[in-house]
Amino acid sequence: MTADPRKAAIAAAFGKAAPRYEEHAAVQRIAAERLAERVAHLPLPPRPRVLEIGCGTGFLSRALRERIGPADWLLTDLSPDMLARCRAALDDPADSEFRIVDGEQPDLDGPFDLIVSSLALQWFHDPAAALARWVGLLAPGGRIAIATLAADSFQEWREAHHALGLETGIPPYPTRHALDRLWPAGGSGSVEEERLLRRHADGLEFLAELKGIGAHLPAEGRRPLPPGALRRVLRRLERPEGLTMTHHIAYGLFRKDGAQPRGVFVTGTDTGVGKTLVSACLARAWSAVYWKPLQTGLKDEAGDTPTVAALAALPAERVHPPAYALAEPLSPHAAAELEGVPIDASALDLPDTDRPLVVEGAGGLLVPVTADVFIIDLIARFGLPVVLVARSTLGTINHTLLSLEALRARGLAVAGVVLNGPPNPANRAAIERFGKVRVLAEIPTLSQLDAETVTEAASLIPSFDSVFP
Repeated sequence: MTADPRKAAIAAAFGKAAPRYEEHAAVQRIAAERLAERVAHLPLPPRPRVLEIGCGTGFLSRALRERIGPADWLLTDLSPDMLARCRAALDDPADSEFRIVDGEQPDLDGPFDLIVSSLALQWFHDPAAALARWVGLLAPGGRIAIATLAADSFQEWREAHHALGLETGIPPYPTRHALDRLWPAGGSGSVEEERLLRRHADGLEFLAELKGIGAHLPAEGRRPLPPGALRRVLRRLERPEGLTMTHHIAYGLFRKDGAQPRGVFVTGTDTGVGKTLVSACLARAWSAVYWKPLQTGLKDEAGDTPTVAALAALPAERVHPPAYALAEPLSPHAAAELEGVPIDASALDLPDTDRPLVVEGAGGLLVPVTADVFIIDLIARFGLPVVLVARSTLGTINHTLLSLEALRARGLAVAGVVLNGPPNPANRAAIERFGKVRVLAEIPTLSQLDAETVTEAASLIPSFDSVFP
């Protein structure tokens, strides 16, 4: 048990609530499910080693076990009673260890492939320091996935206090942008958010729910309201239709820097933005191997593979043929359906090579490969960082930022953006600033497209070792 009085009080409150916690924890269950859905899309290694901080009664543990398959689990909590409930809920599985741990200062032996935590971070004295400690426990390329309360949580309760000139016992929670700044050095992280609305008959029912989950302690350094002041707050919150309370949930994903990747996956903000040209430039600049696993539109053209081979002057041994070559100029899914060709996305494996590998996608991120697999799912499966190709012209800022948002929502690494077309300093600056990404190069409009002009354009590409030091 912790010697910190504040943490001891937190552990005792949650321990007392443990027997009936799940009767009151609707929001906690939803947040755990939403976080598990995000984790399910991460490219984890086979049988990952997983650490959960603040497992509670096991909402997240159960949701993850359904989604990520075999793993080795270390499930921890500050409260012995909560930990016992989690062990019982999971039927004491042989692949799991249960340990009482202060998640803010975990004295544990890594490395872990994945560290997860749902609605525990907001109880920490110093969340930034805790996250830095967690990163120290990660394997290279390992992931952190968290859910935590953010700034607008319980805003209705706060507003009632403010209107009466009273100080609420609920602590200030960080904004999404403040949470983004908590990520430590040594990797890259992103944050998404949502607002869950919880209906109560009145303020007393809201307080009863907080007590029912053990979350009723006032913020550190604050005292509970005197009974008279509390009654004034409750009266102010009275509504014929009942009380709606906001839970502002932030979901964070972080990836620790790892060993130098094998290559990159080239995708675009749209079709026709210049992925093939950029792939040729990358292959030329990095003396790389090229592979386009899914080719469509062959009834109208020879395809991207011979085009890249010619433009980048690649010898045959550095070009791999498509796994699927389809005639119609449609998405892989639509073209395959027309031709009666079943695409098995799970059978697509990266070619073995000692050189950097350039993999070119088809269309943009959400182009369907099969009925339930998209290009972004292939990127996650391959585990390669992304080079995102975008037009340099009007509209590119919106398209590029949307694509970056989709990649980061999956926790996928972005090596950088390549802009294709007339140089536009304003677009480049906006993408780097708002997208928090490096623009690797701007490829100008080429007077003609041949091996000579591609060689000149390839000189604009930074070296592989400088992109992935």
